[in-house]
Amino acid sequence: MKKITLLLAAAGLVSGGAMAQTNVTIYGIVDTSIRYLSSDNAAGQKNFIVTNGAISNSRLGFKGSEDLGGGLKAIFRLESGFNSDTGGMSSPGVLFNRHSYVGLKGSFGQITVGRQQTPLFDLMADYFDPLTVGNYDQNAWMPAGATLVRNSNMLKYYGTFGGLAAGVSYAAGEQAGSVRRGSQIGGTLAYTAGPFAIGGGFQQTVSPTNSDWKDTAYNLSLSYTLGAAKLFGGYYRIKDSTGTTPAYFGVSNSVAAMNGGIGGVERKDNAYFLGATFQATPAWSLTAAGYYDKSKNVTVATLGNLGDGTRYALVGVAEYALSKRTQVYGTVDYNKAKNAALSELVGKDSVTGVAVGIRHIF
Repeated sequence: MKKITLLLAAAGLVSGGAMAQTNVTIYGIVDTSIRYLSSDNAAGQKNFIVTNGAISNSRLGFKGSEDLGGGLKAIFRLESGFNSDTGGMSSPGVLFNRHSYVGLKGSFGQITVGRQQTPLFDLMADYFDPLTVGNYDQNAWMPAGATLVRNSNMLKYYGTFGGLAAGVSYAAGEQAGSVRRGSQIGGTLAYTAGPFAIGGGFQQTVSPTNSDWKDTAYNLSLSYTLGAAKLFGGYYRIKDSTGTTPAYFGVSNSVAAMNGGIGGVERKDNAYFLGATFQATPAWSLTAAGYYDKSKNVTVATLGNLGDGTRYALVGVAEYALSKRTQVYGTVDYNKAKNAALSELVGKDSVTGVAVGIRHIF
């Protein structure tokens, strides 16, 4: 990553005649793929698209630190997601939609405040999801929907102590007259001992309109490294009365995603995933993953309570490293929904996707 050293001589940054120094890193990912979908509208028609890649959303970021002495550092991170196929912002009107935080880091860990990933999403992306949370919405529905990915107005702590890693967060709802409405709390623990890792977490998000409606997720996950292979498995339990789960679980142009659920009706999900990665050669890596969800009380705002549903996805990825920073890849995925979960797919009860892409990290 390209590093630029900025010498800041603003008031308060000069001490004893020496200027304080902040090291700033500019970094990013450009990941673009060509993708075929067997069903991509209400009529179930096929589509051939250029889109963001299978593994990573494209992004541009800035991060830096200043040594404050005594092992203490000031840190910051600003990160913006963009659509590499069009150049547009992935969240129109929000410049730093992925990260926008500042904090302190030391032997105790780090404390940050601003827009950040939830600890439960960190747990999946950094430790336990075999796809590191798939980027296509047909594949990312379960870990992304259960963790809610990011939140604004968040105070977050993260620390590692030997093989133990811990994260905890609180996001303010900023609703006048109620500390509870719109707030979110979360926490995770992960322990690694040699080839084995175990972790889990809890997250609760309260509706901004009704303090009795909440979205609660629990997770337990495992991984085991066996030579060049790594095995993954995990379980989610989700209870949601805010009506947000259908929108997060739904493919972007599905009925569920476009309309959301019904507040006050508690949806329940029991979800599982399994997967493996295999470093076949220094250049070739292979990934296989499967996701399954059994849902109850699936609601869609325009359709009412649709009852119970089942959904699963099977995904395969093959990557070839042209260098440490550039990879080409191919993916195949099959997505199936039954009964009420049909509202989360588009056009038909199953969708098959095939893609090839290239990713460059800088």
